[in-house]
Amino acid sequence: MTGTITNDDTSITLAVSPASVTEDGTTNLVYTFTRSGVTTDALTVNYTVEGTATNGTDYTSIPTSVTFAANATTATVTVDPTADTTVEPDETVILTLATGTGYTVGTTTPVTGTITNDDLPSITLAVSPSSVTEDGTTNLIYTFTRTGVTTNALTVNYTLGGTATLNTDYTRTGTTNTVTFAAGSATATVTVDPTADTTVEPNETVILTLATGTGYTVGTTTPVTGTITNDDTSVTLAVSPASVTEDGTTNLTYTFTRTGVTTNALTVNYTLGGTATLNTDYTRTGTTNTVTFAANATTATVTVDPTADTIVEPDETVILTLATGTGYKVGTPNAATGTITDDDSTVTSQLSINDITVVEGQNSNAILTVTVNNPNPQQITVNYTTTPIDATANVDYTSQTGTLTIAPNTATATISIPILNDNLNEPDEAFTVTLSNAVNATINSDEAIGQVIITDTLQSSITRTLPNNVENLRLIGSNNINGTGNAGDNKITGNSGNNILAGANGNDIYCFNASTPLGSDTIQETTTGGIDTLDFTGTNTAVRVNLGITTVQTVVTNNLKLTFSANNTIENIISDSGNDRLTGNSLNNTLTGGGGNDQLTGQDGNDSLIGGSGDDLLTGGNGSDNFIFNSSNLGIDAISDFTPGSDKIVLSKAIFTALQSSIGNGFSQPAEFASVDDDDLVATSSAFIVYSTSSGSIYYNQNGSAAGLGSGSEFASLLTVPTLIATDFTLIN
Repeated sequence: MTGTITNDDTSITLAVSPASVTEDGTTNLVYTFTRSGVTTDALTVNYTVEGTATNGTDYTSIPTSVTFAANATTATVTVDPTADTTVEPDETVILTLATGTGYTVGTTTPVTGTITNDDLPSITLAVSPSSVTEDGTTNLIYTFTRTGVTTNALTVNYTLGGTATLNTDYTRTGTTNTVTFAAGSATATVTVDPTADTTVEPNETVILTLATGTGYTVGTTTPVTGTITNDDTSVTLAVSPASVTEDGTTNLTYTFTRTGVTTNALTVNYTLGGTATLNTDYTRTGTTNTVTFAANATTATVTVDPTADTIVEPDETVILTLATGTGYKVGTPNAATGTITDDDSTVTSQLSINDITVVEGQNSNAILTVTVNNPNPQQITVNYTTTPIDATANVDYTSQTGTLTIAPNTATATISIPILNDNLNEPDEAFTVTLSNAVNATINSDEAIGQVIITDTLQSSITRTLPNNVENLRLIGSNNINGTGNAGDNKITGNSGNNILAGANGNDIYCFNASTPLGSDTIQETTTGGIDTLDFTGTNTAVRVNLGITTVQTVVTNNLKLTFSANNTIENIISDSGNDRLTGNSLNNTLTGGGGNDQLTGQDGNDSLIGGSGDDLLTGGNGSDNFIFNSSNLGIDAISDFTPGSDKIVLSKAIFTALQSSIGNGFSQPAEFASVDDDDLVATSSAFIVYSTSSGSIYYNQNGSAAGLGSGSEFASLLTVPTLIATDFTLIN
């Protein structure tokens, strides 16, 4: 009889399913441990973890043991790949059963699961060298490089561009815009072979740009450019020496230099220019505007030989300029200037310009003369420009800048500057004309600037009537001559003879500086001839004149007598520093005493009396008269016949500076005027203008309520001691 002993020992086997999974997929590697034999109790089985994948990096970390539950025949370990974008080889996870307690190892060989990489390789592109010569032996090599898995062959697309033309300027490897990586190879190349030619042309480019395709990504997104440099002949030009003397033995040598291919002879074109004349001022090698390089020669020359003469002339130039042609390009520098310097003896000329006076309205141009000291056989040029002194450019004259050309052997030349008539009676004005930058002459530094005086005054030594548009007339000399104005506002001045002066229409001024003898003059005016004035400015002795009589009167003792051709024709008198006696007429007169202690009498009409400085006696006469105080050096003027309510005391705020009242009649600030009963009360008044009713005196109380008068004083005395009120005053600027 047979009995059987059954084996109840536990054996462990191991398998994986599936055998491989993708790195970025959802399926995992599942390692299944199976036990046979006793399964009643739980059991822990050991194993090792190996492979090219890294535990916890390329997949979720797993332990090195697994536990069977009681009564379970299987247990599993799951490997979950970690997704990334790294292009890398496939990686393995290898589990191998290890010995332990309560089981035997049934599967003794390692069990391998594979994580396959599903990222695409990246393609980059570069070119080396970056440029090659057109006719050289070196090619442009465009290298495509792939990173990551290189196991299989791979075809990559590209586009072709640039200024060079395929199969004309170059050829390439391959017939389509693709390149193929061999299996296991990390690089592939496209070779560009430039096509040699003799055409002079710009450098050209070949541009490859990676394009998208299957099984890769584009790493180099920008175009990659290789350059085919033109190595055909370039020609440049230079001259040495830069200048030679006309009568010397040295010549100008123009050297043409070529770079690039020099194997063959080459003819180059040029143009000929400059101020020198071929076959008159110089000769040259060759008879046409070409020069030929010998075979293998890098230079060729043209020689310019100056022609000697005895003519004094400016330096002259010979300019050669490269022109286009066949078999070369024009390089830089492309032109060369040689100078033939004149070595003949020269004449030293010196220039000067004069000063002139022009009468505005009579002279339409100021004609200045430029004088050549030692005339030159060569043409002279000199620049000129106008500069204002007190004349206004383009109002009183036309501003000009120009160049004056003086012909050979000429002693003088002129510059004409237009004078503009503004029809204004104004003081003399001036501007200058300055010479500069003379050629073939020097400029006299003491006479380089001409001054032009524009005057409104016509001077005459003969009897003269002012032409239209000229305002003023001055008689000169000592002859008995006459002066007549025009319809404008004229200023007429006699000479030291006996003159008849007639202003005609307009507001005319008759000027007499009677500090020296002026003779016996007659003034012819009409009652409709405008508002006219006698002006004695400059006369430092007493003036005695009465505008209301027509008989001869001695105006300045020993120096001047005047006769008016008609009564009531002159309105105004202006005197100077003497103790003057001025008398008006029935017109509205303005009598100005100036300096000195003057006696002014208005007579009939509404007159204005201005005593000026000094202690003056003012008599208005009939009419509504103004007694004007506008001098910075007031005395005490006596007013003999002031009529309140009709006459006015006129104060200039420029003199009476403490006044704040507005311009016009009366005081807009009433407190600025006051009357007091006695002169002793003036200094204690707070008003600025104070009238003493006891004496008729008028005071300027400059400091107001402060003690004393400040810088003020008594400036007028009303001899009739009338009653004054604020409206008897008028304020002016």
